[in-house]
This record gives sequence, C-alpha cells and structure tokens, in this order.
Amino acid sequence: MIEVHERFSVPSDPRTVWGVISDPATVVSCVPGASLGDKQDDGSFDGSVTVKFGPVRVSFQARVTLDLDDAAMVGHVTGRGKDNQGGTRVMSTMTFEVIEDVESGSKVSIDGEVAISGKLAGVIEGGAPIVVNRMSGEFAENLARRCASAAPAASKTQQATEGDTA
Repeated sequence: MIEVHERFSVPSDPRTVWGVISDPATVVSCVPGASLGDKQDDGSFDGSVTVKFGPVRVSFQARVTLDLDDAAMVGHVTGRGKDNQGGTRVMSTMTFEVIEDVESGSKVSIDGEVAISGKLAGVIEGGAPIVVNRMSGEFAENLARRCASAAPAASKTQQATEGDTA
C-alpha cells in the first residue's frame, strides 16, 4: 500500500485554486504524464498516467470518479485500473482540500492510498516515495502557474459581478 500525504502552498486565493483543482481537464494538465479521456454516462472519466520508476516506465489506464463539495472546497477521487500490459492492477482513493492561508494565499492538502497488485507491484511500491515526491512537486508548480493565469480572469469576473450589484 502506498500512502500519500502532501501539503503545499499556492500563491492564489482559495476560490481560484479550487476552480482549477476541481476541474478535471485543467487539473489533469497539471499532472505530469496524465491524460483525461471520455466522460462516461455515470459521470466517471477514462484516464491514463505514465510514471517512470527508475528504468521502468509504466502506463496505467483507469476509470476515475470525482465527487466535489464546492462549499467546503473538498474533493474525493477514486480510480481503478491496470497497466498497459494488464499484469498490474491499481486502486486509489484520494481526498484533496483547499484552505485559505493568510501568508501564502492557499494551502492544498492531498491524502490518499494506492493499492498495487500484480507483477510490477514490488518495483512500483519500492520507488513510490521518490516518485510521489517528484510528481507532487511538479503538480504544485503547474497548479500555481495555472492559478496565476486564471486569477486575472476570475478577478475581472468578480469585478463585473460587483459592478452589476452596485
């Protein structure tokens, strides 16, 4: 079992961060090696991610579900899939949350578990701490960039709304 407990700051207001992190297509663009496929009738998505564990590159295809609590800025993601050769299965659950931070703008927390079974389980679990750390850092940087580019548009929308009510 791989456990994920990541915390990082994003220099944008919480609603801007939530707008980016709660949009599947936008957030997937922040995850190195990930892509989002079709949305299914039940609301789930097809997705894939390619991860390098030392000399081994593994591509997983999964069905991903997303549950969002917009008011609390909390989301739950579950994924179930297998590698591109079919010998390794993965099941993951993640919870993410955006909270206001007076010093940085926002804090993002990501907690979850990933269960791996099959022929590559040992290689993946052995390299997981390094890979999770690297991917989390890249995700945080990409998320901050996306939020910075989204903030001016969100600010203009807010100003227009406030102007309508004045």
